[in-house]
Amino acid sequence: MEVQVQRTTVLNHPAGAGDSREIPLTIFDRFASNINIAVLFAFSAPVPSNHQLIHALSNALLHFPLLTARLSPTHLILPGSGALVVEATVDGVELADILPFKPTPDFLLLHPPTDGPARHVLQIQLNRFPCGGLVAAATAHHRIADGQSMGAFFAAWGRAARGAPIPPPLHDRSWLRPRSPPACEFDHWDVEFVSDGCIKDFAESYRNSVDPSRITNVLLHYTGEFLAKLKAEMRNKKLTTFETLLGHLWRQITAARGLEEDVKTMMRVTVNGRQRMRPPVPNEFFGNLVLNAYPATAARKLVEGGTERAAEVVHEAIRKVDGRYFQSVVDFGEVLRKQGREELVPVYDANEGNVLSPELEVDSWLRFGFEEVDFGSGGKLCGFLPTWLPWEGLVIFLPAVEGGGGVNAVVTLLEEHAAELRKISHSLD
Repeated sequence: MEVQVQRTTVLNHPAGAGDSREIPLTIFDRFASNINIAVLFAFSAPVPSNHQLIHALSNALLHFPLLTARLSPTHLILPGSGALVVEATVDGVELADILPFKPTPDFLLLHPPTDGPARHVLQIQLNRFPCGGLVAAATAHHRIADGQSMGAFFAAWGRAARGAPIPPPLHDRSWLRPRSPPACEFDHWDVEFVSDGCIKDFAESYRNSVDPSRITNVLLHYTGEFLAKLKAEMRNKKLTTFETLLGHLWRQITAARGLEEDVKTMMRVTVNGRQRMRPPVPNEFFGNLVLNAYPATAARKLVEGGTERAAEVVHEAIRKVDGRYFQSVVDFGEVLRKQGREELVPVYDANEGNVLSPELEVDSWLRFGFEEVDFGSGGKLCGFLPTWLPWEGLVIFLPAVEGGGGVNAVVTLLEEHAAELRKISHSLD
């Protein structure tokens, strides 16, 4: 695959869209990973022209001005650096040659770099194939917005391309108001943020690294039929499909890794706070509003305990991250603000290596509307995946758009463990 960049454009914060301002990052923004995340949408021909897509993107950004901001360690600054648009052509392959989408390092050619600091918090690359198909790749900084917010933005871009009205996002950060006085009911040091005295210890704990060529990305597809069968085996009817599938996959990954019986295995599972806070925060809220749950157990108990028990461990950990916990984090942020504390190290950023084993980091991109992105003109969304990921121990659930429904899971493992996972990923032992 050969990708040739044709031109670049910067879409700036529109004149008259508000005075110059600095918007403080919320405590949830500062908890988010300090990384750029890239996703790829594949569309069959016919699709709108680049000019039409860029015009639609510009219109969508009127509703999402933070995606044109400049990011500082503590603030979003408007007007900012604008959103970067790269127009490229792909030679040597047709879109059909890379469908259905499967993770490959070639994905890295289809979007702007994600490593290192980026001048633009949103970068779009429009990749045109000889057949007329398109891969639209987007790279966005996680401290601007979470998955639900970005799903709303991509849907808005599609609506703008079709000439449909855009439901306005919610930028009112008063929904994240601290109590007076603030009351931190839980300890958030070394759970969400690394305390000063433990930074070195955290770094030592997560310094395990291997040659990146040993890490591979596995795509697993679970049909609706498989999920229904898996769920039917659960006697505990409180368990969700997500918890059940994650419990199943946690066990299989642990077995594939060959962890020793007494080793503790833990997952960092993202939890959306919008409907957990009291009062609930509207789903239209744009920004970051997620924390982690931390299900953990010994490898032997996990593998031998069955899928239902694994799912119950996940369920119980998620249950604890309730409205009280989210409000405690809001109040924690207010205490730090009053102390003038500007430098914070989220637990994500303490990892200096590229191997998480025996741990996992789990994200769910389900129910965020990614599968509904539609640019019109008759072209269909026929592929959706994150880019190639160079870290071991990541699990991302995402909607399957290839037809037939179900759930896809991208899992990153060492090559030898990935080979074993492929053999057992659908085993219902």
